[in-house]
Amino acid sequence: MSAAVRFSFVALCFLLGSCSSTGRLYNLDTGEVLSVTYENYGTGRGKITANTGSGKTLVSEYTTISDMGFSTGVGTATASGTGGYAWAVAQGFSFSQSGRQYGTATLVGDGMVIDVVYVADPWTGKGHGVGRDNRGGKYRVHF
Repeated sequence: MSAAVRFSFVALCFLLGSCSSTGRLYNLDTGEVLSVTYENYGTGRGKITANTGSGKTLVSEYTTISDMGFSTGVGTATASGTGGYAWAVAQGFSFSQSGRQYGTATLVGDGMVIDVVYVADPWTGKGHGVGRDNRGGKYRVHF
């Protein structure tokens, strides 16, 4: 995302009052479902909050990196003859995004730490992942 588009998106979010998204962490051992809310400004990082069924709040941050590549190229050519002289330049740019973004999130609160890894689709913002807490619990993540 270009800096101008990212700035416009962030500015629009501030004007509208909120750009947050939601998800869930499913504890695979206990069946508890944690509701998650996270900032979604298109910057690849932000604050994240999870609420447990018992009313505890876990807060921290997430970071997402993109699996993308780009390339540039320049070509030049010259020609001369009885009719004169010519010179030409061609320039190209290529950008590709594979459709995957990888990230981590760490949630902390009330003595609990949940470490999450995930993969997301940059076009829809949807994703999934897994997590583990400092008490041995395992989680499936959907957002």
